[in-house]
Order: sequence, then structure tokens, then C-alpha cells
Amino acid sequence: MPSFVTLLLHPDRRRPDPAPWRVDLRVVILVGMGLWAAALVVCAVLLATGALGPRAVATCAAGLVLGLLGLAWERRNRTRYRATSGD
Repeated sequence: MPSFVTLLLHPDRRRPDPAPWRVDLRVVILVGMGLWAAALVVCAVLLATGALGPRAVATCAAGLVLGLLGLAWERRNRTRYRATSGD
């Protein structure tokens, strides 16, 4: 096993990188949006009770909006990222 300094000085001696995993990005984005939606419901209830400020609700809403943008990007670039994933 070469030392850390040797690997920094000679990166060609490293082992090859593992192949990337094939992941369906729609599922990942939708799970993230589901978590943001659940957090939005919790924050909205806490806002209604006065235990939380509106910044948390706005943060959750921004997470959902970014998830929608991610879904749009995934749909537009689906063939390109699937073609480069080693299939």
C-alpha cells in the first residue's frame, strides 16, 4: 500500500475508481421533495401555534421549488445522463 504522500505525488499509482452506481434520479428527487413536503406541514402547524417563525416555512417551500427545478432538469437531460452512466 503506497503512502499518502506517494499517492499525491504520483496519482497514476492509485487504484482505478469504482464504476458509478446507476440511480434513477426521479426517485431520488421525489423522495427529497416528499421530505420537504412533510417538513412544510410540520412547520406550518408550528407556525400556526406560534412556536416557529415564517422563515422555516419559506425554507421548506424553497426546497420544494428546487425539487421541481430538479425534476425539470432530470426530464430534459434524462437521455444524456443515462447514456454516460456506463450502460
